[in-house]
Amino acid sequence: MKLFVSTDMEGVSGVASWSEMNRDSRYGDWLNSELGWILDEMMTHHDFDEQLTEMTICDSHARGENIPFGNLPDPRITYIRGYPRPYYMMQGLDATYDAVLLIGYHARIGAFGGGMDHSYSSSCIYNIRINDRTVGETEINAMYAGLFDVPVVMISGDDVLEKEMVEYYGEELLFVRTKEGIGRYAAKMYHPETIEKAYREQTAALIRRFEENRGFEIKKPDKQTVLEVDLVNTVIADALSVVPGLERIEGRTVRYSSENYSDVFQMILTIAMLGGRFSDFH
Repeated sequence: MKLFVSTDMEGVSGVASWSEMNRDSRYGDWLNSELGWILDEMMTHHDFDEQLTEMTICDSHARGENIPFGNLPDPRITYIRGYPRPYYMMQGLDATYDAVLLIGYHARIGAFGGGMDHSYSSSCIYNIRINDRTVGETEINAMYAGLFDVPVVMISGDDVLEKEMVEYYGEELLFVRTKEGIGRYAAKMYHPETIEKAYREQTAALIRRFEENRGFEIKKPDKQTVLEVDLVNTVIADALSVVPGLERIEGRTVRYSSENYSDVFQMILTIAMLGGRFSDFH
């Protein structure tokens, strides 16, 4: 059994704003604790623990240098750290993995009450649509996992993301609610003991579903994927006009179409990385 864990920071318990996220803060320790509760609960289930051969943790907030290296006491843990990297939040995922967990994730851009809402770039992207459906990082990454027939089996974040994901996956979704959104930089926080209990309960439920051979939905991308991205302003679109295959269809909207979702995924990253350099250009 190989598990792939993609981690973000905005959905971690206790975190209210990006101003807290610096090397002197404890936010990395908080995320490390959440991962530790998942791993510890898995180790208490003997049969599952024996089957687990690797858990890859893909540190995927900002430059991917957030989680204290080596603090999880299990040699089966592998880490993906650093930036830039070709597939960013999903770097290293392939068909050898059995399941994906998305931990510390957040609501899509424009979500009312969603903590630090954005979709791959808070500085340059206003909205992302895939085949006319508005999507955030969670849906984008779930479809990337679907390329390898790997399901997303558990997600964590605030209640606003939870509502989005129940609409996307249905009521059987295994979700850990870490806090309740009030505004972009405000939330109602739960006590760590409450968060730990929730993680352990959902992890135990996840293991039961594996043991009962109850399948998980795999979000496969459509054969033809049309990506549309609304940018924050027109100068970002001016800059992105140099990208081959990226069509500018309105003043601040670009479009890309492909039968290869991996290319679509990387185009989103291209827009975020290049466009961000022009977010405050004047």
